[in-house]
Amino acid sequence: MLLSGFSGFSGFSGFSGFSGFSGFSGFSGFSGFGGPGSEAGVSGALITNRDGIVGEWKNICEEHAPRAPKVECPFNLAMWGLRERAEIFAFELASRLGFHVEDTTQQAQIFTLEPAAPTAPCTLPTVTCHALVSLTRPDAKVFVKQLDLVNNYADLRSDRGGEILAQLGIPAAFFGSILGWLQPDRSPRTFELMLTALRLAFYVVMRCKHSMACLRPHDYSPQIQPMLPTPLHSSWPSGHATEAFIFAYVLWELLKDAEFFTAPDKTIDNDKMRSWGEQFMRQASRIAVNRTIAGVHFPVDSAVGAMLGLTLGRYLVSRCKGTPYSGWSFDGTKFAGDFDWRALFDISTGKQKPAENYITPIGEAILPLPDSKALAWLWQYAKAEWSVPSDPHASAS
Repeated sequence: MLLSGFSGFSGFSGFSGFSGFSGFSGFSGFSGFGGPGSEAGVSGALITNRDGIVGEWKNICEEHAPRAPKVECPFNLAMWGLRERAEIFAFELASRLGFHVEDTTQQAQIFTLEPAAPTAPCTLPTVTCHALVSLTRPDAKVFVKQLDLVNNYADLRSDRGGEILAQLGIPAAFFGSILGWLQPDRSPRTFELMLTALRLAFYVVMRCKHSMACLRPHDYSPQIQPMLPTPLHSSWPSGHATEAFIFAYVLWELLKDAEFFTAPDKTIDNDKMRSWGEQFMRQASRIAVNRTIAGVHFPVDSAVGAMLGLTLGRYLVSRCKGTPYSGWSFDGTKFAGDFDWRALFDISTGKQKPAENYITPIGEAILPLPDSKALAWLWQYAKAEWSVPSDPHASAS
């Protein structure tokens, strides 16, 4: 059956970016969209089949040639496959990001490249760099102080073990328990958007992990004994926290833009909007904290991951909608205590906020120019999946 091709969405479960290795093997699941004709051995049958039906060759004249689509038209994306579109979206985001690290200051910088509109056809635009994220690596004393927290959290492993194992893949089931229609056959473009967000987070967090080169809890004490095979990369920032919070933020922003929280009188139901946002953020936090319970992350890993995920989420939304974004700085040497997502995000305003002296804003708001037509296409189609449709049979009032 043709619909069996949709089993390719099972490949989403293969997205093990949260575990930090083989992260994008899940994209192979997109091959399920091949549908009929993708079985082994069909090529030979097609060869003999053509021989039997093709008949005498007849070329076409130029005026009967099919009309090619317009150049750089976002609606051409509808003709592409899921895997192919994924590469377009990934390029749109990654091509505007840069990375720099200073050995002496133990600091990494993620910056954006914003081109100005070309002054004439076929000329290169001028590019301006803007700071998006600044990370200062925690020193050993920060991690040593947090070992007690990691050890204490281990008491919850028996209670949280099932969750921790289930959260090694895409967290769609967990956010879907809050937003019931978050399913591939009901909201396929939303799934594409979420995968795009996760892929952005994965790229950035892995680059940061490499440069920061922070040790895992078990490297400090043989008594930590994680309940999972330890990922084969650095600890700080937490990939789970980064990906969970970008998922929560982008999904919430999508629903707000789709007027999902609009009351019957066409006003915004702020209580409903905050309630859903609260659940999304709590879910992201639980996923992050579960990694400390598992023994593979420190609370400071989750704190910087949450800040990074929220910042990248705002950046992604801005590239989709052409709205401003801003940069944030995290100084790991000044972090103390446990991770609390409320310290860095204000649910009443839906915005990031400074946290004591370890999270501070960078510079002024930045407007992306020019905005991405491809990402705008994805956003609009995902948004339409959550907009309340009008009833064509309803009588006019």
